[in-house]
Amino acid sequence: MEDMPFLEQLNPQQKKVCIEGSNILLKACPGSGKTRTLAYKLAYIIRKYELSKKINIAITYTNRAADEIRERLEKMDIPEDKVWVGTIHQFCLEFIIRPYTMYHNRLKKGYHIIDEYVQSQYVDEIVKNLGIDIGYNKPFDFPEIVNKYEEKLLAEKEIDFNDILKISFELVKTCPFIAENIGGVTRSILVDEYQDTNELQYGILGCIVSANKKILLTFVGDTDQAIYGALGGIAKTSEELELEFGVAFKEEKLDGCYRTTQRIINYYSNFQLKYVPIYAVSEIKDEMGCLVYNNTINKTDLFEGIAQIVKRQISEGIPENEICIIAPQWWLLFPLSKQMKTLLPDVKFDAPDITPIKYDPMNVFFLFARLLFTEPGKKTWIRKKIANEIVKILSEEYKIELHEKVDTYMILKVVNSLLCEEENGLDYLQRSIIKFFHIFGVNLSQEQFLQRSYESFIAKINDRVQRYDLSTSIDTFKQCFKEKEGVVINTFHGVKGEEYDTVIAFGILNGYIPHWDTIIRQSKQYREDETKKLLYVVCSRAKKNLYLFSEQGRTTAKGKPLTSTDEMIAIEFEFDEFQ
Repeated sequence: MEDMPFLEQLNPQQKKVCIEGSNILLKACPGSGKTRTLAYKLAYIIRKYELSKKINIAITYTNRAADEIRERLEKMDIPEDKVWVGTIHQFCLEFIIRPYTMYHNRLKKGYHIIDEYVQSQYVDEIVKNLGIDIGYNKPFDFPEIVNKYEEKLLAEKEIDFNDILKISFELVKTCPFIAENIGGVTRSILVDEYQDTNELQYGILGCIVSANKKILLTFVGDTDQAIYGALGGIAKTSEELELEFGVAFKEEKLDGCYRTTQRIINYYSNFQLKYVPIYAVSEIKDEMGCLVYNNTINKTDLFEGIAQIVKRQISEGIPENEICIIAPQWWLLFPLSKQMKTLLPDVKFDAPDITPIKYDPMNVFFLFARLLFTEPGKKTWIRKKIANEIVKILSEEYKIELHEKVDTYMILKVVNSLLCEEENGLDYLQRSIIKFFHIFGVNLSQEQFLQRSYESFIAKINDRVQRYDLSTSIDTFKQCFKEKEGVVINTFHGVKGEEYDTVIAFGILNGYIPHWDTIIRQSKQYREDETKKLLYVVCSRAKKNLYLFSEQGRTTAKGKPLTSTDEMIAIEFEFDEFQ
């Protein structure tokens, strides 16, 4: 270990996981450093097999987690070519769909990946043509809508987000050599937040491991944070993983919380589905902090109350970016965000803004816009990664024959040369796209799929500008990609994996948490389990101060009052008085 001094920065549990040579199912409590451990394990494997050309794959649930791992590896000076980090959809695109398009009947004559905007347009058109009144149901609950939608995709040679996994599984299952090729160049696969992995994802990875059972597997997660069950997430046991992958697994754990106070831990432990002791080992473990639950405040007074909490926390020395305000859904946060900026004009907020360009990292025009509207000199490694992805999408998805000299460096050089001559951001974006492709000898009008994607991208921007009455100034477009700072405003799901000194959560009401769909469609036990897991995630984000609100005055569409979430009321705990 002499050439791996970074291992000495880990505690004994974390270090054991890193150097373990067996397949591991690692169960890690909140604040135990699981993402840190995963990154260090990657570094250890790469250093141990320094002369090997095999790649080490880390599957993350979010792009944010992937970026965190990359940044940690960069600080440890780990070679980029020995590791691949990203989401399962990105993995499937890069390792399966793009290289093996010709082996799938649906893809071999060309394809294009549509986003939710195009999907919504198709569904609305289908519902209108069929004359179906879907009411409060979801469109895809109706088989006839599903059938027409799938026919539309086939006719247009398009696939959607879900198709990426389905097609990838079909390819590795029906063409064993694909799994053999991937398995042959892979040394290890590490899966973060494994409890959110669905059956298709397990199946895809299972085929690859079956082709090379020497691949070292590490699954990391926390079953009590499995909040994506509605999307098919399954937290498999070690026995189930052994059946899936045909290899033995060793269970390890990280049970020391370096994040928070024992008081906060004692509270959120009430929401564990199966009690497992969690011990605070942080420097603040014995602090009392503040723990408040208020179910009497009216919604008309809620934002003022939250503003007072934020103001008091800042006056007590808590940094703005260590304060987080969260709610179950985005629509609850937009009015809060607007009012916070009015009530606290001197406070910065990392708040949900409706911007002209919606986040879509698999869209080549979104990636181009991100390069165009961000500073060239900042985070060079991210800009290189984006430029590299643009080259891959153009050549592998759109099948555009780029000149052999077109590489990451040239992409960045051309984008950086596109000077802004307009005040209107949309005009500048459109002119820059046309000029960019002209420089590389690509005529958009002659590339059917690329042209359609471009038109959809611009139409989506125009739709958002008109619907939300947005400005199209250059500054507005730059704001889409600007790193925000200040008090964080986000959803319950959006802050998973993050931590803050102070967490303020509201909207803890039956119908919001759990959501009406869960109440109506699922059993009582399922409802209770899903609610507890979400509350567990919410409360475990706080380091020392936690404020929870089940505000009064909210009603259903029919005017019936919403009540405090049952699982909150059921727990007896000594709270501080809300002031």
